[in-house]
Amino acid sequence: MGTIIEIWFIIIALMLVAGIVLRFIPRKLPSVRLRKVAPSAASRLVSDFIASSYETDFGYPSGYFRIEQATDTEVVAREWVTKGSHFIQILRGFYRAILALGAPFGCFGVFVTFWIALLATPALLYAALTETLLKYLLRSRIVAAFERAGDGVEVTFTLRGPSALLVGRRLQRAFSEPVIPARVGSLAGLAVAQPTTGPATAPEGAAA
Repeated sequence: MGTIIEIWFIIIALMLVAGIVLRFIPRKLPSVRLRKVAPSAASRLVSDFIASSYETDFGYPSGYFRIEQATDTEVVAREWVTKGSHFIQILRGFYRAILALGAPFGCFGVFVTFWIALLATPALLYAALTETLLKYLLRSRIVAAFERAGDGVEVTFTLRGPSALLVGRRLQRAFSEPVIPARVGSLAGLAVAQPTTGPATAPEGAAA
């Protein structure tokens, strides 16, 4: 039993450390360019995409993003966090259940079950405090900065938190320029970089 409790404390400590690291070391994605788009239109486009994104792979604290600021130069979205702690409800239900279990045995049963509840209370309160801290530390944020670039807008995404990092993969796929196939590029008269598969070799029969 002691080993299980120690492992539980270690896991919680590692989660707190990971939350601190993710909070203070954000990730900046490579800039993407939206061509022939005004900054206001780009801001609306990015805002709508982020607001419609719901992260289920990690999903903590919620996976939902709310737009807090949307201007022609910046969009700020934060992950929605519920108020309060679920452990308050759990603690209340635990006390009711444990006291109801000892009620049929009279005063002695109530005393014993109440003592058991008191022994378990510190662990439950510790879990409640941990949940509150993790909701604050792991709350994600996405910042999109817009800058004029020729006939379009250059967008730079800065991600903080696990849900934001996972949504960032969708942002990269949605707003990065698609790679034009070589055949289509040649027909359109566009220069398309060809992948290098190995050292170039001269054709047979070529002069040395």
